[in-house]
Amino acid sequence: MVSPNSMKNKLVKKILFYKKGFADAFKLAPIVSEKYGFKRGGVIASELWCLLRYGASPVDYVRFEFYKKNHQERNRYLTIRRYRKLLKKFGFYNKTTYGKIAEYKTFANYIHRPWIVADKETETQFIIDFINKQGVVFAKPDHGDQGKGVMRIKADDSKTIEQLINDCRRRAYVVEGTIEQAPEIAAINPSSVNTVRAFTLLKHNGEVQILSIMLRVGRKGSHVDNWGSGGVAYDFDIETGICVGYGRDKQNNPYIFHPDSNVRMVGFCLPNYDQLIKTIVGLAKLVPQARMVGWDIAITPIGYELVEMNCPGGHDILQAFGKPFGDVFRREFN
Repeated sequence: MVSPNSMKNKLVKKILFYKKGFADAFKLAPIVSEKYGFKRGGVIASELWCLLRYGASPVDYVRFEFYKKNHQERNRYLTIRRYRKLLKKFGFYNKTTYGKIAEYKTFANYIHRPWIVADKETETQFIIDFINKQGVVFAKPDHGDQGKGVMRIKADDSKTIEQLINDCRRRAYVVEGTIEQAPEIAAINPSSVNTVRAFTLLKHNGEVQILSIMLRVGRKGSHVDNWGSGGVAYDFDIETGICVGYGRDKQNNPYIFHPDSNVRMVGFCLPNYDQLIKTIVGLAKLVPQARMVGWDIAITPIGYELVEMNCPGGHDILQAFGKPFGDVFRREFN
């Protein structure tokens, strides 16, 4: 039996969802109106219809270019409302892993860089000794996403080390050594570890379906490649490992070349692609209860290494290149 409090919470969440949707519709309508010459009022009406009919937020509307699509095309997308319903099916796994520390232990065979846990139980000198030995480290909050809270720390940076020491007494961190990228990947943007984002779905029959493979690249001076932190994602053909079109940032701007290094990405081929596929399939089978995952994988001179697991991994970047996946999830989860 559903409790009154639970029903009330659901109602509040629904009201907030539509309230934000209405506000965003007015905010984002000028983008479409100015780009295509549509009347602003017509765009707002279309945004609100898609919010109510498909559960597509105005951000979805712009990112997935719903203003160009008919009903059948729109209905094939995994919109934010549909994605949130899907999230409930993965909650048990998120509670099981409960952060990066448990994740790193689970996937230890796919993580080759040295790492330690820094929390309230960790001795200060142990943390300092680890940083001194590595020279440069990244400190990642046990709970966090889109690169938020990540610190790049040099051994001689006493101020940031002190910040980490103080902060880890309140919340746990994973502190890890740096990853050496393959030269052709570092050349695109050397300041960040540029990672493959591979989305997998473990089907009912136990088969791993690779939904999408892309390369996420940071911007000049940034030490993260995350889409939410200004990075650019490039779509790759799953069969060949070749970049097949424009890159996209989170504002939906297209890029054939990387905007800072000017490296041409269309036609770029991921190295040792067969090994990447084996790595992706091996990761997906390791934890079968996590049926939909976005894997972040680094490309090193000696192969591929797991950077992070994202369960389920986000509906926006998955469909940012014009490939809808609503049909897939309706078939697998309904």
